[in-house]
Amino acid sequence: EGRSVPAPGQGILTTAREKPGSYQSPLLDIKYRRRQLEQRRTAINQWVESEYEFLHQETESLKASGSLSAEDEREFVRERSEFIKKEAIRQEKEAQDTWSNEFWRRDARIAPLRGALATFGLTIDDVNIASFHGTSTKANDKNESDVLNKQFKHLGRTPGNACMAICQKYLTGHPKGAAASWMLNGVIQSLLSGIVPGNRNADNISAELEQFEYILYPSKSIQTDGLKAGLLKSFGFGQVGAEVLVIHPDYILGALSKNQYEDYAKRILERQSKAYRHYHNALTGVHSFVQIKSSPPYTPEQETDVYLNPSARMQYDAASSKY
Repeated sequence: EGRSVPAPGQGILTTAREKPGSYQSPLLDIKYRRRQLEQRRTAINQWVESEYEFLHQETESLKASGSLSAEDEREFVRERSEFIKKEAIRQEKEAQDTWSNEFWRRDARIAPLRGALATFGLTIDDVNIASFHGTSTKANDKNESDVLNKQFKHLGRTPGNACMAICQKYLTGHPKGAAASWMLNGVIQSLLSGIVPGNRNADNISAELEQFEYILYPSKSIQTDGLKAGLLKSFGFGQVGAEVLVIHPDYILGALSKNQYEDYAKRILERQSKAYRHYHNALTGVHSFVQIKSSPPYTPEQETDVYLNPSARMQYDAASSKY
């Protein structure tokens, strides 16, 4: 009672919560995790070999007991072999999740923010920019700076390594909808260009913000030699806050093999071409930008089978622009 509904809170500090031991967890070491993943892959391969051996033994046993006819043997072996292959793939993906981006979850020694950075071999010192909710109000601006500064301090950011603040609402204003989507677009542009846009209205930074040693509030744009990661925060009514960590795409694409990267580049080019054509067709009146469906991609007679069959798939018909 008596609490201000729009007043910002500090609940988003929980992304930096952790209770580390005397020494850093080995899970934060990407080399350690790579070694564990390779060991797990070796174990999966051994499991596959043993399962095929067991399958051979089981098949011979069933044939000897008369439970499996010669006509059914081929189908039995095919189904079991397919199961082994799918299970091996499932175990492989599970291992990748465990040692790539799930290792820090439910581990009180590793903060969610630290774990997310460590996934790509980064640390809290590698967060170069922070896109502020920045409503230019006394309550929000001081609270937001305080939250970010506390996060950096708790996670051991090196003193003197200031994070540059981006306050794009000075230019865009505050959208009535999802402000964070605009901010995310700005962070992506900064990461790709290396430019940190300055707040042209920041000609007189409040003295009370000087206490936040880990934050720099630039009034002019800065061309850097490259940015690794950025944070953005959104503070809503009722002390509801959210945070997004954005990593430079080189850290993701650099983890791909040459063949994987070339395949990705080919598919992304196809998607970009389709998006380009769709956008220009909308501008020239060929079709509306948002195409609302008037019917599901199946007939009433097919509905039950589609719902009950997990392998059911639809196909796009370019001629009718329908599925």
